[in-house]
Amino acid sequence: MQRLLKAIQERKIDRVAAAYAVAAWILVQAASIGLPTFGAPAWMMKLIIVAVLTGFPLALWITWHAAAPARNADEARIALRRTDMALMAVLAVVLLLIGAQFAFQLGAFPGRGRTVSAANPPGAASVRTGPPPTSIAVLPFLNLSGDPKREFFSDGISEELLNDLANTPKLRVAARTSCFAFKGKNEDIRKIARALNVGAILEGSVREDGQHIRITAQLINASDGYHLWSKTYDRDLSNILQVQDEIAQAITVALTHTLGGGFAPPKHSLPAIDPDAYRQYLKGQYLSALKTDEGDAQAVTLFKQVTAREPKFAPAYAALGRTYIHMAEFHNKRADLLQSADEALKKALQVDPRNLEALSTDLRLATLRWNWERASEDYRRLLSVNSHSVFTLRGLSFYYEALGFGEQRIVALREAIRLDPLSFVDLNNLASAYNDRARYVEGAAAALNSLSLKPDRPLALYSLCWAYAGLNQIDKARGTAHRLLEVGQTDASEACSLWMATLSGDLRRARLLADAAAARFPSFVFGEADIGYFYALSREFAAASPWLERAYNKHDATLFSLVYSPTTPPSLLQSAMWTSIMARPEARTWRAAHDRLAKELAQK
Repeated sequence: MQRLLKAIQERKIDRVAAAYAVAAWILVQAASIGLPTFGAPAWMMKLIIVAVLTGFPLALWITWHAAAPARNADEARIALRRTDMALMAVLAVVLLLIGAQFAFQLGAFPGRGRTVSAANPPGAASVRTGPPPTSIAVLPFLNLSGDPKREFFSDGISEELLNDLANTPKLRVAARTSCFAFKGKNEDIRKIARALNVGAILEGSVREDGQHIRITAQLINASDGYHLWSKTYDRDLSNILQVQDEIAQAITVALTHTLGGGFAPPKHSLPAIDPDAYRQYLKGQYLSALKTDEGDAQAVTLFKQVTAREPKFAPAYAALGRTYIHMAEFHNKRADLLQSADEALKKALQVDPRNLEALSTDLRLATLRWNWERASEDYRRLLSVNSHSVFTLRGLSFYYEALGFGEQRIVALREAIRLDPLSFVDLNNLASAYNDRARYVEGAAAALNSLSLKPDRPLALYSLCWAYAGLNQIDKARGTAHRLLEVGQTDASEACSLWMATLSGDLRRARLLADAAAARFPSFVFGEADIGYFYALSREFAAASPWLERAYNKHDATLFSLVYSPTTPPSLLQSAMWTSIMARPEARTWRAAHDRLAKELAQK
């Protein structure tokens, strides 16, 4: 040992190790400050740390062989020079590896980078070096009507333009939630474009005066801030649908010709619409976006009035169906609400079979009613009309969830979030999707992202609590469960506590908490299948059985997800009760639909 220590001192290895450690510390600290400033991806920091750690033993090895014991001063100087050169070579190799990997990841080497769209096979990753050139965000137009109460009208015009553009497969259009997050904020256009990952921004103003309307629109290239196109439209309000279509076509031409290659959008012959009916439609859209019971009820009344006055206006039927479904989801899937949604959506698709909102909502309804043939038809039509629309991606996420394709659901939600990065709903749905696949690290991250948009929202807190428990971060899980109590969500808090009790093996406590959830049913967002699942977690299959029976009879869409959930006790799926459920006609129909989709996905 003494001989080894003497050799280390003679070859200055101890000094080299200390110098390397200091240099490495400085490099890592500088990178931790500099990389976020320049928007570098998170993996760059990890790469630098790995490279620095890899270089340490290499530096010591080179020093050992380069700095042999010297017999005189000249040999010592030569050995020191060799050591310095060797260490510089190690540093150069480390930096070269970092630079090469950085270039590789960004696709700097020909043929190595690739991007994957939502139409690619689910599970594929995507690497993006910047926004697509034909990508756009529509900011809320300014209300110049002189009446703040008419804000819904200018907002509605903006949203309708956004939807018109989103119907063009050539374009990538940021969704409403993210675009409207910048309403009233005097942000730099380029900053907004970076946040929404788009290449162009559309902004403008609306002045409504009785039967007359003036719309001014400006299309701005986000890379340099210059205008690509601008125009003012003075029209009669009864021609508003035609004006919106003209604007959408002009923008599409400007984007695709200037930035992404020529493309001529199809021209439509749109009918006139009663101005008052259109105002009611826009106000209904505003109220339904509030996602409250009162807002939904008022929106339904307005949409029904619009469809009575304008029976050929498909968007009003689609909005009516969507609002009914939102009401049903928060009122324990009431059959009367689902039936009303069904009637509205059928009319919407009779008038316009390519209406993306109607197709996406109809797919959602079909999964809620276990109509797998109708869901499959909607799924294919959505992909054929526009596979990149946020309406399509959200519809796909429901379809994949209902048929047990959790990973494909995650891919669809991630693509939807690319189009709507500030959507609380999509982020929380992604957190739930990750938790359902026992991917708790990603589930916690998605839940925290959603909470950064809307702090203390119960759904996101519940997702976060579930993820923390799955990660065995019990103190954090308990703290989040307590936050749920503070915001008045006892049922969500106790459900997460039940999950913690299950993971710790305290099945007696889990059973008591399942009893409490059953006694208060319906509550929070729990359906019959959820109560059955809670009992199954506590290994009380006899208590789970009647709840799973009720879920089957009510067509609870989450029932079959138990088949593919990693947390479902295997003994439940092997029980006679579950075997009996899966042998029934509707369960066999679900299985057949699952197998068909599996075959379709395998062929892509």
